[in-house]
Amino acid sequence: MVAAQSGAIVEATELRRTYHLGEPVHALDGVSLSLPRGSFTAVMGPSGSGKSTLMNLLGCLDTPDDGEVTVGGQTISGLSDAKRAKLRGTEIGFVFQTFNLMPRLTAAENVTLPLVFNDDVDVGRRERAETLLERVGLGDRLDHAPNELSGGQRQRVAIARALVNEPSLVLADEPTGNLDTETGDEIMDLFGELNNSGRTILMVTHERHVAERADRIVHLVDGQIQEVEQL
Repeated sequence: MVAAQSGAIVEATELRRTYHLGEPVHALDGVSLSLPRGSFTAVMGPSGSGKSTLMNLLGCLDTPDDGEVTVGGQTISGLSDAKRAKLRGTEIGFVFQTFNLMPRLTAAENVTLPLVFNDDVDVGRRERAETLLERVGLGDRLDHAPNELSGGQRQRVAIARALVNEPSLVLADEPTGNLDTETGDEIMDLFGELNNSGRTILMVTHERHVAERADRIVHLVDGQIQEVEQL
């Protein structure tokens, strides 16, 4: 890992989010968190502690009932839906436990999907996909469909897709959850390389040995930060 750069890419202040599912569920209750540029943060906590809710708010996939989220200096609550989608598509890369690849598209085509949000990229999309797939060790799998790839290979495609718009922030939700230990370690090595190159990463995980690959662990319990553990 590398030392975080000055300034924060994300600032979250007093976030509150309640879901009304019969009885109200207070998913987050006054959470404040800063993600310095170049940092690698893991979020841990029991089921229902608010981990995924926090990631959804920081990733502009949801909005808080109260509190503020600022990404790259832009306050999310002040943005229209279209501008929020633009920010999400260009500044944030997502990696999910279930990969979320389009089954009828090749690896290269899956990687280039987020470029629809980037008006500045109208040529060279195939070349960009090739470069990123080479970077994650899949230069020989460009035209393979997801069902022709192993779980680890599919997660590598998902990581390449997350990087295609050169985002400032990568959010990873249980990125090793569907992988065996050896493959999961390889994926974490890749996240380490991304962080060493200056990428800011926030990762949700329930696995302690995975979380320890970050430079700090945020422990969530009942929608509140119980502890921030520096590693």
